[in-house]
Amino acid sequence: MALKDDNTMVNIGRLTSAVGLKGEIKVLTYAEDSENLHEGTVLYMEKGGTITTAEVTGIRYQKNRPVIRLENVTDRNGAEALRNVEIYISEEDLEELPEGEYYIRDLIGCEVYDRASGRTLGKVDDVLQNTAQSVYRVLDETGKEILIPAVEAFEREIDPERGVIEVELIPGFLED
Repeated sequence: MALKDDNTMVNIGRLTSAVGLKGEIKVLTYAEDSENLHEGTVLYMEKGGTITTAEVTGIRYQKNRPVIRLENVTDRNGAEALRNVEIYISEEDLEELPEGEYYIRDLIGCEVYDRASGRTLGKVDDVLQNTAQSVYRVLDETGKEILIPAVEAFEREIDPERGVIEVELIPGFLED
């Protein structure tokens, strides 16, 4: 089974390029402030259908991006061989988030209910993060997309364990 299809594995980023001559590698992380990547983290990687693991033996930051050293990667050639490899950690190794913060993976599939209109809007299909604030991408039963800013002004209750996000939208928000 491929790592991307394994529900017990979490994709936390991608190795991008070698740094220097001693095997350091830049990382593009998929979370803004990831505490999941630190010295001692065991990374799972898949290349050419082969899954390998490596422990992070060092980490530093260059222009706010992590640069890591992995066990058994001791030179630039070893680091270059890992270019563009996706990195995963075991779900059980995920850092616990503070109350009120959630992993995107826990919000995907949640039913979104609008208190103002009293109706179910659909399910969260994605959480977009390339905007000023995060945005819930909700698909209704017909597949129509509704984009809802993930801000306090709209959010009323988020309960991933129940699979529900309650929002209160302003009048006219849902009108075409």
